[in-house]
Amino acid sequence: MTNQLLGKDKLPVFVKRVCISILLAMGALTVLSVFTFSNLQTQYSLSQFLPKQNPLLALDAKAKRTFQISESQPFIVTLQLTDKTQNWLDVDKIQILKQTTEELRQLEGVKNTLSLATVEGAINSKEGLSVGPLLASIPPEKWIQQVVKNTMLSPALISKDLRTASLVVYIKELPNNALQELKTHIESIAQKNLEFAKVEMGGTPAVQSDISVLLQSEIRNFVGLGFLACLIVLSIVFANITPVLISFVITLVANLMILAAMAILGYSFTVLSTTIPILATITVMSLCIHSMLRLVEEEKLGPPLPHYKSVLRTMRVLLGANFLAALTPMIGFLSLATTKVPLIKDFGITVAMAIFICWIVSNALLVPLMILLPKPQARKWAWAKARWGLYFFRKSGVVALLIIVVSVGLAIKGQKLSWTARLFDDLPTDHQVRNSTEIIDRKLGGMIPIDIELRGTQDIWGDPKLLAKLDSLIHHYRKYPGVGSAVGLPDLVAASNLTRSRLPASKASTAEILFLYSLSDQSPLKNYLSTDSARTRIALRAQDLPSNELARLVDNLVHEAHVKFPGFKVTATGMGSTIHTLNNQLSKELIFGFWHAMIAIFLILIVVFRSVRWSFVACIPNLVPPAVLLGFLAISQTPIKPSIAIIFSIALGLAFNNTVYFLERLRSIQRNSSINKLDVEKALWLEGNPCLISSLTLLAGFSVFLVSYFAMNRTFGFYMVLSMIAGLVGDLILLPTLIKSCPWLLTNPKLPDATKEKFMAALSAVCFAFLLFGSPTSARAAIPPMSVDKIAQEISTRMSAKDEEFDASMKIVEADKSSKERAMKIMRLSPNKKEHYVMVRMQTPKDLKGTSLLATYKEGKEEKWLYLPSSKQTRRLAATSSESTAILGSELNTEDFNINTDSSAKNILQKEVNVEGKTFYQVESDVNTVSGNYSKVVSLVSADNFLPTKSECYDKQGKLLKVIDFSDYKKVGSGKWRAGKIKILNVQNNRGTEIALSNIKVDQNLKPSEFTPKALSEE
Repeated sequence: MTNQLLGKDKLPVFVKRVCISILLAMGALTVLSVFTFSNLQTQYSLSQFLPKQNPLLALDAKAKRTFQISESQPFIVTLQLTDKTQNWLDVDKIQILKQTTEELRQLEGVKNTLSLATVEGAINSKEGLSVGPLLASIPPEKWIQQVVKNTMLSPALISKDLRTASLVVYIKELPNNALQELKTHIESIAQKNLEFAKVEMGGTPAVQSDISVLLQSEIRNFVGLGFLACLIVLSIVFANITPVLISFVITLVANLMILAAMAILGYSFTVLSTTIPILATITVMSLCIHSMLRLVEEEKLGPPLPHYKSVLRTMRVLLGANFLAALTPMIGFLSLATTKVPLIKDFGITVAMAIFICWIVSNALLVPLMILLPKPQARKWAWAKARWGLYFFRKSGVVALLIIVVSVGLAIKGQKLSWTARLFDDLPTDHQVRNSTEIIDRKLGGMIPIDIELRGTQDIWGDPKLLAKLDSLIHHYRKYPGVGSAVGLPDLVAASNLTRSRLPASKASTAEILFLYSLSDQSPLKNYLSTDSARTRIALRAQDLPSNELARLVDNLVHEAHVKFPGFKVTATGMGSTIHTLNNQLSKELIFGFWHAMIAIFLILIVVFRSVRWSFVACIPNLVPPAVLLGFLAISQTPIKPSIAIIFSIALGLAFNNTVYFLERLRSIQRNSSINKLDVEKALWLEGNPCLISSLTLLAGFSVFLVSYFAMNRTFGFYMVLSMIAGLVGDLILLPTLIKSCPWLLTNPKLPDATKEKFMAALSAVCFAFLLFGSPTSARAAIPPMSVDKIAQEISTRMSAKDEEFDASMKIVEADKSSKERAMKIMRLSPNKKEHYVMVRMQTPKDLKGTSLLATYKEGKEEKWLYLPSSKQTRRLAATSSESTAILGSELNTEDFNINTDSSAKNILQKEVNVEGKTFYQVESDVNTVSGNYSKVVSLVSADNFLPTKSECYDKQGKLLKVIDFSDYKKVGSGKWRAGKIKILNVQNNRGTEIALSNIKVDQNLKPSEFTPKALSEE
């Protein structure tokens, strides 16, 4: 007999070869998958956390375009002086801060930087009207007096005690690894240059970046710890090493293939998807435990068969149950794909894909590994009957009713959830970025931006009475609890100090101040006043308040603005008015959206079980986990965030595992019963322990979150463990006792088959400057057979002039398509290469008529003068460090008029191109060494008349900045040519400037005596 059994256990050669072939094939696929990891990207973007096509975000984006506000949140570097006897308003410290600010601006990935040392504005001083860095225009001995009272500077850029300053770094959209690298560079440069200050990184990108890095670090640790915890459970359940080896191999292969699939399909690794290795591990563990325990049961209680046949029989029996156990969590996660948030949507899809891969890998490897390796040996208690269920069967009706009543009570309690989450409390209290964030909150004006926009009619905000009302409103805003700072147009106007009172008394004075601000390179005016002067923005920063308090604050701000300005449209935008609302909407969608997954699972189970009743009963115990979660969240008043709300979808998918295995066992017993009996006790005896062990393995995996460095992770771990315990109660207590006490839920002998079938069926600007000044810089190269000199000579003959004057109408078009128009007269004189004069006289709008600007360059020195008709004063514009200043808020800057720019650009002919049947020379001019704004200019010059028709100007980073089109050329004066229309488009901010020239006169023999400060007031 023994020999016969040994004979039966002998493994056939064919079976052995098939098993080895499968293992080799899976091994090869695993090795190949490793080579795809280089394509796996780690990505972080704030936009990932926000829903697509949301009205709140659309409104916020429109406001940002109107006021030219950066789309991305900045890094905020806090700088606390270590010496408590010193303050920041020291010449040496400000100079170092300025150098650091400018150095950081040059870093790759940085859009712009701002600090106390570089913030620009318009200042009236004895030296003249200055446009540029505010502190550079104020005597150092007056810094304290001016800074403390200037709400544009304090507390946003320097604290009230003058000991803490901030350095703001505006960044481009970057992947997570580049963002972290940039953060490190910023911190390193700041610490090196500012040794006398304590440097800490803050701001939204710093918080998100550090959370991402720390989470990924913890997730890596948790994968190891979770797997170790699962192995400990396996060692308790099984008596030999085989189950541990099988589980380890399948888990490793599954995780590697999941990462390869993500790389091939282009899914990036995000903050949420770092949990995929844990979810994959517990999925594999669950499938392995159920399969190996069933194998042990089959070999002990089933008919005597060779080991390999027992393996095949076991996997065949469990094929449907294992597939359903994988399918139900897949549906739970796929329900996340219905959300409009990219991060959540991609997470749902990738986890569903990961679970499917786990099922394929587990089924592919379990068979050969269980056949080739020694038999799994379970400890006696693991495969013994689950007699602990007998206690609940004694009073099954009472037990089922009690669980249902408690679940309903908790679900009702869960209607009062706590919506009091803060934005920046996820980091641990002792973390550096958390400390910096709290400093910004307490000392530097708050962390949460809120913008209040007031919209009236065109040019309405030039009214000094309205400015005074707005100033009063802003002062009142600053007294609100939770408001750290508030800045608006009146603060900008008052900072100019052009009038004796804080604010101007006439429209003309207001218009002149705004005109002066338009001369600034980084004019803050555009951030507070729209192009058509119909809309103004109050920029507030609030502290990191609970979401309900912040919502109440925003409502109060809007209400008071309505009261002060009843005829105006008032809108709240910014992070403070959108982020909590969107997070709460998303959280509610995730919490209550599990019904979508429940309905999908219900419909699938109808097909699987071929019974509506069985499908309905399968769903009942899986309502326990969400009910318990809702109740405990409400009782503990845990602030709801998407990271907590996502537990509902995860819990629902995992809870159905035990349901599927139990009901499949019950149906199997029923089919094998001669009287078609529902033997609930036997089903629980046989399946109770495997389900309990599988759940304990999941509990062990998720319990490692309870020791996390993050309170957020600890909370996640606690509620995941709670949900799985609730799932155990639902599946192994409620479900059996409910069926035991109410068997009619699954069977109804009186119901005809035909009726059941019916029931089932029923469910089923540079080139503009060159043109103005007759410069041939933009197109001096030639193609054979012409020489460069010949081309330059042809252009010079057609365009160069000693002097000229013309009328220019300018239309400035914002990104939101709003616009404003200006009209001016321009005169230019260049007697020689070292002497240049430009005079601009404003004609419209009416408030600016008579305002004039004069720029002269001679003997290597540039001077600028401004005439203000309201005060009939001519003031010198003090020199600034900026070489490039935007003119009147347009895309035309002073470099385009810069008469001291060296014309020795290096020109290269790239090619000859044909556009609409016409031939053009494409010339690249390297202006990097002679331009403050551009690195190169690529121009198209007509081969017929040697006139430029289009120029592309590239910034210092080599990216396209402006596209300038020239059209409507006219012959003026002594054979010279001028473009009648010039269109400038800034492709980086989507703003444009359209210029029309008329009454052009050249070589009128203008004299230098006509370009003097005195001449500004004479017309």
